[in-house]
Amino acid sequence: MQAEGAILAANQCYAGAMRRFLIALSGLAIALAPTSALAKSALEGRWKHGAMEIQIGPCGDSLCGRVVKASPKQQAKAQNGSGTRLLGARVIDNIEPSGPRTWRADVFVASRNMNARGTIEQVGQDRLTVHGCIFGLLCKTQHWERIG
Repeated sequence: MQAEGAILAANQCYAGAMRRFLIALSGLAIALAPTSALAKSALEGRWKHGAMEIQIGPCGDSLCGRVVKASPKQQAKAQNGSGTRLLGARVIDNIEPSGPRTWRADVFVASRNMNARGTIEQVGQDRLTVHGCIFGLLCKTQHWERIG
């Protein structure tokens, strides 16, 4: 009887130690996981500039922005300029962090059928400043507001 009690006590001690070990191991795995797997980017969501709205979200290893709403005039300009059907088009691609609250991205100007390298700066929780240049000469800055 005493031997059985000693074995039972040892098993309970071992089970408690194993439980604490597994909890610590789980915490370590969470702490070491890549931040992209844990945190949603501050850029993700729906943004508006004038009559155009884009949805920024994951696209492979980076983020991209797709047009979800545009005026008939904007759609016609894109169609005439590049033959692009604007709704659903990726107009911001390869968004990657470049500093605190700042990202670099490829921007497609559908109305001119041109690509530009640009910067995105989050100037407030719900406000972005997007700046891009084509050939280093033709530059434009836009301000986007978060919606929804």
